[in-house]
Amino acid sequence: MKIYSFSQWVFFFYIYCFLGWLWESAYVSIKEKHLVNRGFLKGPLLPIYGSGALCVLIVTLPFRDSIPLMCLSGMAAATVLEYATGAAMEKLFHVRYWDYSDKFMNLNGHICLASALCWGVMTVLVVEVLQVYVEKLVLYFDEGVVEAVVLIITPFVTADAVTSFRAAIRLRDLLIQWERVSEEMRKLAERKQELELAIAERKSEMESVFTERKQEIETVFTERKQELEDAIKSAGEKANETLAMGVQGVSDRLVALGELPGKIAALQELTDMLAAVQEKAARLAGENELLRRMSARSIRGLLKRNPKAVSFMNKEAFDDVRKSVAKKEDRKSGAGGKKR
Repeated sequence: MKIYSFSQWVFFFYIYCFLGWLWESAYVSIKEKHLVNRGFLKGPLLPIYGSGALCVLIVTLPFRDSIPLMCLSGMAAATVLEYATGAAMEKLFHVRYWDYSDKFMNLNGHICLASALCWGVMTVLVVEVLQVYVEKLVLYFDEGVVEAVVLIITPFVTADAVTSFRAAIRLRDLLIQWERVSEEMRKLAERKQELELAIAERKSEMESVFTERKQEIETVFTERKQELEDAIKSAGEKANETLAMGVQGVSDRLVALGELPGKIAALQELTDMLAAVQEKAARLAGENELLRRMSARSIRGLLKRNPKAVSFMNKEAFDDVRKSVAKKEDRKSGAGGKKR
């Protein structure tokens, strides 16, 4: 293998990133039955393929005379690279942008037997076929031209990488926030239900006490009224005594009603607590919606480019975000269809 300059290596990297993007986009578009701009970046580059290609070109140098050893060494190196990249991205972003969990002989969903075998085949294809033509293309140009092309392309790739990285970080923050808010909302919903039951019980208790006391007072008044009428007929002095007894009886019942203010205060306290819970729930929902809107465009693009992305660290939140993005796309499609 010839000794290449740094610019030529970078140019190789970009070429294989582009070829990998062509392959992945075509494959995923056929599976999804619509065009998909596949990858972590917005542009037509897939860094994992560029990195994998350079990795196998270097690792297979001692085995160029043996196809089986070349295949095995390239397969091992690229598979290790794929696992390390996938594990690091999931750890950092809380999202798995490719997942082999449902594939035969997978390791933590980051690599699988089929993927490893594919890397082996691609190693032979890259070293024995593609690199021959890619090398001719790169060496055809003067090194100054290659450096100029690399200098022109690199700022755009860097800007794309930074933008995509920020979108992935926003998605991670959204998932964490979404999950936190969802958990708080669940707790608030439970607390709200408890308060509503408590309020209903207090109301029922107060109504029962008030009805009971009202009936007692009415009964006492009726009894005392009759006694007074009878007493008035029999003797004036006895009437005064009976009147005093009647008043005392009513007073006793009124004292019993003194329990009601405390119960009313407790009911009001529960009502205030319920209002506070509802206000906090509304505020949390508003914060969540604000964060989602602030990140919506970049996150939507990232998820569209990775339709099979999953999250095991924030699964429920990720599913909610995915559904939200899908609804948004459906509304856009519907609006576009009406316009046409």
